[in-house]
Amino acid sequence: MKRLAIIGACYAVFLSNSLLSLFFGATELTVTTSNRKQLLLENVDTLEKKRLQLTAKLEALRSDPESVIVEARALGFYRHGEEVIYLQNLKPSEITLEAGSALYLKPLESSNRESHKIIAIAVGLLTLFLFLANRNSRYAD
Repeated sequence: MKRLAIIGACYAVFLSNSLLSLFFGATELTVTTSNRKQLLLENVDTLEKKRLQLTAKLEALRSDPESVIVEARALGFYRHGEEVIYLQNLKPSEITLEAGSALYLKPLESSNRESHKIIAIAVGLLTLFLFLANRNSRYAD
């Protein structure tokens, strides 16, 4: 009976250690979710700054006719009747659209430690099941 108590205590320590390290370890579940939360907060801040820039640009386009002309020319549009001079060696400026770049999230990093811990928990549960089945078979005899 004493041996049974020692084995049960060792199993309880192993299982609790595995569960605690799975959820609260240095690179595991809680850290991963807090890193993802931080990344999303940074994305929200970036999108808020971009929204303010675009709102200011929209307000300028609504109120200033010259800004409309500048933006249209940057996009390659000209008024009817305007003369356009093309220089052969100069390339037009490239416009980079940044609307969706802040929403890109990196995939979560997977660690081998996490899978090892899950396997360890499964082995521990299987061992407990076999131990209890063996104990019940002794009492049945």
